Amino acid sequence: MRLARLFSLLAAILTVATLVAPTATAEPPFRLPDYVTDNAGVLNDKQLSDVQKAVDRLYSDRHVRLWVVFVDSFAPKGAVSWAQDTRVVSDLGDQDAILAVATGERSYAFLVPPAAAGGSSTKVDDIRRDKIEPALRGNDWAGAAIAAANGLAALGASSGGTAASISWVPVLIIAALILLAIVLLILWSRHRKRKRHEAEVAAAKRVDPTDPNALASVPVDALDELSRSIVVDVDNAVRTSNNELELAAEEFGPQQTEPFAKAVENARITLKQAFNVRQQLDDAVPETPAQRRDLLTRVVVAAARANRELETQTQSFQQLRDLVINAPDRLDALTQQLVDVTARIEPSQQKLTQLHSEFADSALASVARNVNAAKERLAFADESITRGRELVAKPVAGKQGELIDSVRGAESALQQASSMLAAVDSAASDIRKAVSTLPAAITDIQNGINQAATQLAQGSLANAAELSAARDAAVKAVTAAQSAGATDPLGAFTQLTEADAHLDRLLAAVAEEREAAERLSRSYDQALFAAQSRVRSVSDYVDTRRGSVGPEARTRLNEAVRQLEAAQSKKKSNITEAIAHANGASLLAAQAQQLANEDVQSAQRAYMNHYGGVGRSSDMGAVIGGIILGNILSGGMRGGMRGGGWTSTTFGGSQGSSGGGMFGGGGRF
Repeated sequence: MRLARLFSLLAAILTVATLVAPTATAEPPFRLPDYVTDNAGVLNDKQLSDVQKAVDRLYSDRHVRLWVVFVDSFAPKGAVSWAQDTRVVSDLGDQDAILAVATGERSYAFLVPPAAAGGSSTKVDDIRRDKIEPALRGNDWAGAAIAAANGLAALGASSGGTAASISWVPVLIIAALILLAIVLLILWSRHRKRKRHEAEVAAAKRVDPTDPNALASVPVDALDELSRSIVVDVDNAVRTSNNELELAAEEFGPQQTEPFAKAVENARITLKQAFNVRQQLDDAVPETPAQRRDLLTRVVVAAARANRELETQTQSFQQLRDLVINAPDRLDALTQQLVDVTARIEPSQQKLTQLHSEFADSALASVARNVNAAKERLAFADESITRGRELVAKPVAGKQGELIDSVRGAESALQQASSMLAAVDSAASDIRKAVSTLPAAITDIQNGINQAATQLAQGSLANAAELSAARDAAVKAVTAAQSAGATDPLGAFTQLTEADAHLDRLLAAVAEEREAAERLSRSYDQALFAAQSRVRSVSDYVDTRRGSVGPEARTRLNEAVRQLEAAQSKKKSNITEAIAHANGASLLAAQAQQLANEDVQSAQRAYMNHYGGVGRSSDMGAVIGGIILGNILSGGMRGGMRGGGWTSTTFGGSQGSSGGGMFGGGGRF
């Protein structure tokens, strides 16, 4: 009896103790209402505020959100499982970490996505083991949460914080020294380059200019300078030889001077070709180094060969015109020529005065001084003839060169004087011809102005600004011609033709641009239609088979849609790029279709393998179409299935993260 009473008393004591002792109430996973949730009531107001500040500071520094929750118990779930489910229910993402603590059963979980952890699971474990667990073990609940926030914040901190303390003065001094050294190096390099260039040019002048193989060793820059100088020298030689040829032809007749005439004409043609190549080198179109060397070599060789051809006839020509022997007769002829040209002075002066009364000075700029200049040449010719007669009358040894110079000087002076007076006569005829043709030129350029206005009104021109400027210049030229055409017809005519030529060139380019734009527009329409058709068909295919199409096909389709949108948005700004986007969308859509086909076929095989051909085909169609999901196809498709039995997919899949791939962990403390 006593033993029974003892057991009854002990049972009563245990019952009372159980009823009186504090209990840990289990709390299922729930949607977190705020960043700090204290359902266990372990934080006072100040501690709650401190934790909230640490969480806010973490977000301000790294845009990482830390969710802290205190409950009494996770039972029957484990800490990590409870935290994972809470993440899902709370819609937490890749930048959301969670610290869940069950204070009553002394367990916790600290889960951090890789993106929020900076990709380091080791550092997350260090925070959990070295910061959070010691604080929890000492019942420092607020300290554990603050340690978690500060630890995550430290993961994004820069390790180069001491760099700001470095003094800038030494850096600036070093930079200045480096800059000075660079400037000195540049100056020295330029001086050295100039000296080297001068030496290369001197060496180039010693090379046979008619031999392309010899010129191959000459640097390009030296070859360029050699080509510039040689065309000037040879051009002067051709001009001088041509003047001498005219004089010789008058004296000896064309038959005797034919060899020299051929040499001069060949030299003129060859030199013209050299100048054409030189113009190609000087235009705005760049050449490759190889092309430039080839063109320069052609210039030098052509000019040098022209000069050499003239030299081959020099000796025979000098013999033909033995001015020493024929000097008396030649001086008599020059005297008669002097009289003839002098007689033309007064009529040319009257004609020039008449032109000045009719036209502006600018129209006569090229001939305004011709009469006075002709008088100067005649005076020089008179002096040369007089000196030549003195030398013929009293021959002196060693004076033959001066006699030849006197005769040649008189010849050249008389020829120039005659040309100057002839220019006055031709100026009158040229000006009057310009006056007569000016109205037709104005009409022609006005048509170009109207065409330019039409093209500019249509818009969408790459060279709209240049065309507008050319049109304005043409309008200005027309206005000037209408107001000043009578006083300066040649100037007005020249301005008109230049403006008209520039405007015509741009209008031709606009016509080509319009044609090219139309071709591009047609290509764009075709590419866009093909892309839209493919993307639409693949999208419909995926939509009606969404239960079996995996991520690869969907990714290609999504990128195809993006490329299609880019093609549509860039049509006006860059149609060529828009066409490329449209073609890219078509290609991606084709890849998505192929991947989707493979997914559907794989799903069908998996279904048939599972049921062995038994079952309703409508069920398989519903699974393939994503109307219902079942684990029978798990592993049979790229995406797989989750859950047990059949589940409707009308309202989409699960939300948030299941916790897979998370850093951190949990346990007891």
